[in-house]
Amino acid sequence: MAVRDRSATIGRSGIVQLHLSVAKQCTVEIRQPRDTLTLSRRKNGVNLDLIEDNPNFTGLKTAQTIPWGTIRALGPEGLQISYRVRTGRDVTLVPEFELED
Repeated sequence: MAVRDRSATIGRSGIVQLHLSVAKQCTVEIRQPRDTLTLSRRKNGVNLDLIEDNPNFTGLKTAQTIPWGTIRALGPEGLQISYRVRTGRDVTLVPEFELED
């Protein structure tokens, strides 16, 4: 139900929460820097998995966000990132930004 462009800085722990979703599907796509972070998904605080096939894009299905699910990024402390979050009916399940060669 929304498309939002956001930014964040990786903290001392090397992890930053990019999005928290409650009972709504969502996707997160890293805009900058590409191919330098590791994304992970969690349901109710339990790790679902690390994203390996496309390190710049991942999503959570509605069932994975009941009651809540999160998408996090792991990377070096102090790294500035920009990313796009899609939720609800605006989820396309397809990355928008080109992979860099």
